[in-house]
Amino acid sequence: MTRANSSFSAERRLRRPLALLALLACSVAPQHAQAQYQNPGPPSQPEAPIPGTSAERPRFSVDATLQLGATGRPTVRLDYRLSRSELLFERTPPGGYHAAYEVRVIFYTKNKRQVAGDTYTRQLQAASYSETRIRDEDIMDHLEFQVPPGKYRIEVVVTDLVAERPSGTAIEFEVPKTPPGLVWFSDVTLGAVEGSGGSSGGTHFVANPSRRYGNLASFAASGEIFDQRGPGQADSIYPINFKVLSDTGDQVLSGDTTVVRQSGRTPFLLRPHVRALGPGSYRFVVALTTRPLPGAKGGKPNVVRRDKPFEVEQSPATIGFASTQSLDVLRYISTQQEIDDIEKVEKQGEDARRSFWENFWKRRDPTPETPENEALSEFYQRVAYSNQHFSTGGMPGWKSDMGRIYILYGRPDEVERYPFNFDKPPEERWHYYRDRRTFIFVDRDGFGRYELVAAPNSP
Repeated sequence: MTRANSSFSAERRLRRPLALLALLACSVAPQHAQAQYQNPGPPSQPEAPIPGTSAERPRFSVDATLQLGATGRPTVRLDYRLSRSELLFERTPPGGYHAAYEVRVIFYTKNKRQVAGDTYTRQLQAASYSETRIRDEDIMDHLEFQVPPGKYRIEVVVTDLVAERPSGTAIEFEVPKTPPGLVWFSDVTLGAVEGSGGSSGGTHFVANPSRRYGNLASFAASGEIFDQRGPGQADSIYPINFKVLSDTGDQVLSGDTTVVRQSGRTPFLLRPHVRALGPGSYRFVVALTTRPLPGAKGGKPNVVRRDKPFEVEQSPATIGFASTQSLDVLRYISTQQEIDDIEKVEKQGEDARRSFWENFWKRRDPTPETPENEALSEFYQRVAYSNQHFSTGGMPGWKSDMGRIYILYGRPDEVERYPFNFDKPPEERWHYYRDRRTFIFVDRDGFGRYELVAAPNSP
C-alpha cells in the first residue's frame, strides 16, 4: 500500500475540495464506531507494512507459494512485483537511461537463525525519458529456494541501487514435514490473465503477489498437479472444484472444471467469474479429486485442498456493481444533491451508473489535463489504509470515526496519545496544522473503540 502522505502536493489538492464537506460530516453526531489501536503517527514515521507489501519506496509486493521444483523437491517460490516508476533512472552517455535494483532474501527460523538466502541484482535500460515513466508497466519476476521443513520468517528487501534507497517486508511461511506423495498438488497462485486474446489464447497469467484486487475482471488462479503413478493407475482427467468464501465462511461462488492429464506435470489455470464481489476479505479454495491411491483404506478417492485469502478493495471498479459498501464510503465526500442522484442512478442501468461516476470524479480532478486523477487515487489509498489500521470487531475501518477523518483529511501532522489512567479514558488528538484543525478521539471502554468527541475549534 502506498503511503497516504507520500505526496503532500496531491494530499493538499485533495483536502481543498473536501474541506467544506469535512466540516459538514463532522457537524453530525459521531457514530459509536470502532478503531484498532494502531494509529497514524507523524509523517516522519513509516506506516506499518501489510505482510508481503513494503511500506516505503521502492514499493513492491511479494508472495510465497510451495511448488515442486525441477528436482522433484518442495520449493518455496517468491513472486515479486514492482512498478518501473518506483525506481530512479539516471541518464547514461551517449544516450538512454539506466536503473538497477537489488533483491535480498533471508529465511529465518523462529529462533532467528538464518537457514537460507541470497542476493540478486537486476539492470534496466530505457531509450528515452518517457519510457522511464510508463505507468502500469510493472516488473514481475520470481525466485526459488529449497529449505528444510519448518516455520520461517522470510525477509525481503528491495534496494534502488541508483537512489540508494531500500524498502522491505516479511512473510510468515511454513514448509510441511510431509514429503510429496505419488500425487502432489501445488499451492495456488492468485493473479490475473493479461493480454487481448480472450480465453482461447493470446493471454498470459501474471501473479498478483499482493492478492489485493480493485478490478476482478481478469482474476485467475494457477497451479500444478504432479502425478507419479504408473500406467493404469493415474487419472486421465482431473476433476477440480473451486469456491469463494466470504470472511464469515459463507460460500459466495462455486464451480467445477476438469483438467486433462499431461505427462508428469499438469499445469492448470482457473478463471472464475468473480466480477460481482463487493469490497471485503475472501478465500479462494481449490479441491483436487483423484482416484484412490495404492493402499488407501476403503478405496476412497483422494481429495487435496488448497486455499488462498485475497482482498477486494474499494475502487472505481467496485462502484459499478452497486455494492452498498462501495457507495456508502463515497457519501463522505458527496454533496446532498449527489447523494440524491446516487440513489436515482442505482435504479438505472450499468451505463448510467458508469457515466455518473466518471463525472463524479472528473469534477474533483485537480489536474484534468493529465490522464491521472490524483483525487481518486488518493481517496482509495486512504480507504485502504483505514481498512488496514482501524478495522475491528467485524467493522471495516472506513466506517470508524478515525477512518472517516483519515479519509477526509489524510495523515495527521501530529498525533498526541494519552494512555488510560484512573480518572480519564485513553485519548488521541490528531493535529492538522496546515488546516488548523484538531480532532479528539476517546476510547471510553478501553478496548480500542475510539469515538470522535471534539471536532475542529471545539474545546
